[in-house]
Amino acid sequence: MEISEIRALIEAVVPDCRISVEGEGCNFSITVVSPAFEGLTTVRRHQKVLGAIQQPLATGALHAISVKAYTPEEWDQRQPSNAAASPPAG
Repeated sequence: MEISEIRALIEAVVPDCRISVEGEGCNFSITVVSPAFEGLTTVRRHQKVLGAIQQPLATGALHAISVKAYTPEEWDQRQPSNAAASPPAG
């Protein structure tokens, strides 16, 4: 599966998001930053992202997936204080 396909599936479900997808074949690491995650638990955030890619997971087109999901504020707090806190490329 192509990175652009994964990005498109997630962008369709998670509004106003910034996404970083790394990997190849069927193994990917996905970081999503979106205000849509405000008030959601980590589990609910992951369910939202994984729900977007449910079909490729079911067919085996995607296999090993790592998901990190943050609000913009959480993303900024995770960045080193001396570095520009820009979300993943999106």
